[in-house]
Amino acid sequence: MKSFYILIIAVFCFNCTNDKALELAEIHHSNITEILDVSPAYLFYNTANIDSLEVNKRNLISTTNWLVNVDKRLSLKQAIPAIKALQDKKENASHKNKNAKNYFTAFNPNSKNLCFLEFTATTFRLNTKATEHIKTLHDTTAIVDISSEAIRYQNQVYKLNTFINALNTTNNSVKLVLNFDQHITFQDYLQFKDALLTITKTAVLIDRNEFIY
Repeated sequence: MKSFYILIIAVFCFNCTNDKALELAEIHHSNITEILDVSPAYLFYNTANIDSLEVNKRNLISTTNWLVNVDKRLSLKQAIPAIKALQDKKENASHKNKNAKNYFTAFNPNSKNLCFLEFTATTFRLNTKATEHIKTLHDTTAIVDISSEAIRYQNQVYKLNTFINALNTTNNSVKLVLNFDQHITFQDYLQFKDALLTITKTAVLIDRNEFIY
């Protein structure tokens, strides 16, 4: 992993004199701190044109674990289509490794180290809401709507901490379907996904489909 740390530092230094930049999202709960046999991809933020996105995927090898480094200031509207394209690229590659996974790279400010969140099994549904696909909700299925203003769940509005507390104190089985506002930043997205790691109730499940509207 030492070479990857150096590579991240090089990216920061290189982009100090260019319009593109990369600042990793900060999270606190992921305990994945080392991944071997990796290829990195970068989704850069353009400081001169905040509505644009540049992707560097030239060093990706389909049989390795992919570390996707996304600038935390990008919106989901910008980042998720590019991330989905990377997933499709790996899935359609002629050479595959069924054990190779995909991770988002983040930074833990407490330990001052890189950490990673896996998204191998996540299926992103673009430009649509969960309600448009789930016509009849099962008794144990609930949609969670995440925007920059609030988290809406079972007709109530939550902050992130109170939402996690509500799940950890529930006595009911529930499967959560995540519905994300496309205008939230990648920092907010990864912070929410990281917080889900602190759910201790085994009866709380997360659907692998994520809807971006």
